[in-house]
Amino acid sequence: MRKIKCLFTLLVVLVLIVIGVIGCSNTSGGKDDSSGGKVKVALLLPGNINDAGWSQPAYNGLMDAEKEFDIESAYTESVPLAEQESTIRDYASRGYNLIICHGNDFEDAIATVAPEFPDVGFAVTNSDVHDDNLIGIGVQNEEQGYIAGYALGLITNVNKVGYVASNEGYAMKRTENGFVKGVKDGNQNADIVVAYTGSFDDAAKGKETALAIFDKGVDCVFQYAQGSGIGVIEAASEKKIPIVVTSESQVKIAPEQAVISDMSDMKFNILDTITAYVDDKFGPDLKIIDNYKTGLYKVSSYNENLLTLEQKSKIEEKVVELKEGKITF
Repeated sequence: MRKIKCLFTLLVVLVLIVIGVIGCSNTSGGKDDSSGGKVKVALLLPGNINDAGWSQPAYNGLMDAEKEFDIESAYTESVPLAEQESTIRDYASRGYNLIICHGNDFEDAIATVAPEFPDVGFAVTNSDVHDDNLIGIGVQNEEQGYIAGYALGLITNVNKVGYVASNEGYAMKRTENGFVKGVKDGNQNADIVVAYTGSFDDAAKGKETALAIFDKGVDCVFQYAQGSGIGVIEAASEKKIPIVVTSESQVKIAPEQAVISDMSDMKFNILDTITAYVDDKFGPDLKIIDNYKTGLYKVSSYNENLLTLEQKSKIEEKVVELKEGKITF
């Protein structure tokens, strides 16, 4: 009888130990990798992390996520097109749990590699692709382009405005479409001159491209050229051409010529994706679409020397209309 009691006591103790271990393993919340270590997240960028445009906010989002979720992070900047697949595959082979590619230019490469690693999560921004382990993170680029175009349509004195982008990729063309609509809503008589730098981070090419369209009579411009856009801003500053920029740091480069900062904080795309993965919500049914309404875009630094109060009010009204879904593309 005593032996039975001892065995029963031992069994109870073992059960309590098991319950305690299970309880401890769940106290941290979120998702760990399969080996029990930190979740490993890699970010691939088309430009450099100091471009004050497209790539830098995404990098900031990765750094914020590292602090918030205690993940292990890595990144590769200025990834050439020819090295996209190999870079993605390398991270997946090294045990990274989530690989995020920043920009639609990575879409073909990530769609090729993702099926090879079914246990790895893959995501690409500015895209609507979806598969078992691959999601596209939507961005309504047209909205940002629309506000920039509308502002320049209001202020042009010669009815000729410029749009400078890095290339003719998915995001750039969608932004251009919104820009054209915005210009025409602001000024039906305005013409649009479009040019591409051919680079994400070559400021010299950006400056050269901007000067070329200024020579064509453009009297105001929107730069959507990522790192190469720094050169566009410098050219606008030198030639006293009003310019719509895409971040507060860019305003500082040309404070007298910056009309507004039509800012996109892409860190939200990255944070939203990592949050979904850590919370076990990552999968083919996950939908992330960011815009003015979600806080991805915002307008700031209205230049009172380039905009009248009436023009500022009109721009603010258009932002509200975008948030309310009254402007469609």
